Amino acid sequence: MRRRYLSLLLLCMLAAIGCRAKNSVAPMTAGYVFMLPGDAEVMAQINLTNWGDTRVTSFTYTLYYMDSKESEGPMTVALDTPLEDGETRTMGIAIKAGKTLGKEDVLLNITQVNGTYNEASVSYTYITRCTVNKMPVKRVLVEDYAAMWCWHCPVGLVATDALARRFPDDVVAVSVHKTDDISKVVSPTVYEGLIDRYAATLPAVWIARDNKAAGYDVTTAYQSEKSKVTYMNIGVSARWDATGDAIDVTTEVEPCMTPEEGSSYSVGYVLTASGLTNPAWRQEASYAEYSSPSYADAPEEMKFYADAANYSDGYSKVKGMVYNHVAIESKGMERGIANSLGAPYAMDEVKKHSTTFSNISRYGVIGDKSKIEIVAVLFNNKTNKIENAARCRVDGYGGDTTGIGEAVGDKRDGDDRMYDMMGRQVYGKPAPGLYIINGRKIIVK
Repeated sequence: MRRRYLSLLLLCMLAAIGCRAKNSVAPMTAGYVFMLPGDAEVMAQINLTNWGDTRVTSFTYTLYYMDSKESEGPMTVALDTPLEDGETRTMGIAIKAGKTLGKEDVLLNITQVNGTYNEASVSYTYITRCTVNKMPVKRVLVEDYAAMWCWHCPVGLVATDALARRFPDDVVAVSVHKTDDISKVVSPTVYEGLIDRYAATLPAVWIARDNKAAGYDVTTAYQSEKSKVTYMNIGVSARWDATGDAIDVTTEVEPCMTPEEGSSYSVGYVLTASGLTNPAWRQEASYAEYSSPSYADAPEEMKFYADAANYSDGYSKVKGMVYNHVAIESKGMERGIANSLGAPYAMDEVKKHSTTFSNISRYGVIGDKSKIEIVAVLFNNKTNKIENAARCRVDGYGGDTTGIGEAVGDKRDGDDRMYDMMGRQVYGKPAPGLYIINGRKIIVK
């Protein structure tokens, strides 16, 4: 009996090997593709996997637009570089523009591979084409939990600073200190209830609270979150009040698509400051570690920790450290402020929420008020995820009371394109309001 079962198993294995498909390509899409009404077409990013046992030099596909019941194709793509056995590659497939605003599913079907029938068990995928008046702008919240007593924490500090430097338009950075000299001089309730949850061990760099990234280069984790689709735009503005000791904040949230029924959103805030330093501060570190060859490819921010001149008390503590994006005070950063963005939500309809950070002068650790930023985080209460984020500097300090914060990262030298306060490019004649051209705010009446 045992011999019989072994024989059957061997026959099944041989059959599986013998029946492996020769020409087999399966597609997979990221899902949503956004375009404006005036666009001729948009490139949908498709992952193609070769499940066959031959190299793929060409494939043929068709498109079917579900709502309009229109078909395109067959169209054949010749690959300059063959798709190898087992390889997955991302390619762009052109999708034509929609005639009306809204969502429409497009069926992509790969019908042939190398000029013959596609043997893939699933040869198709769906692309959701979204035709919108305004394109979504996705920014990624990066929260670094650190402490001066943690000698591993420079890795997280470097990773966060490097990411903010490399992607200034798309990264919203917050650095939260745990039971150290900085934590003693910021609000005692900053990130209340979150530090123990997300920083049980240090360092802890969280990407949108969905991925705890490791190492001095967290670019891959950031890019993964950046690729996730949102159709909820968020912008924030801030100004000093007449006393110069309080900051009035206004957040605008605008869906570029009407959210699903039952969706609920709320907003939370962080007051951050950069350039914090103190001659008495010492950051635990390791010269032997950070000057070693294993850190040769680390971002330029790591050079500070690899320089023996910056160490005191032997080679285990650095002096002269400058801390950036430090969380000074926060509001609603667990799940957002309750009822801050009440339903319903509709395409192109702006929801606003305002708050005030008061008595800023009590935070003597802030040496330069011009380096204060306000972070606004959009929480999706239906998915319990962070949907989007924004940050801005604070206007009005030193007598300027324009009332609108400069959106951080919006300056583009030599660029005469127009952007709204959410960082989106404006096409055609703009509506009355405040806009940014080459980093300068202008008012259109």
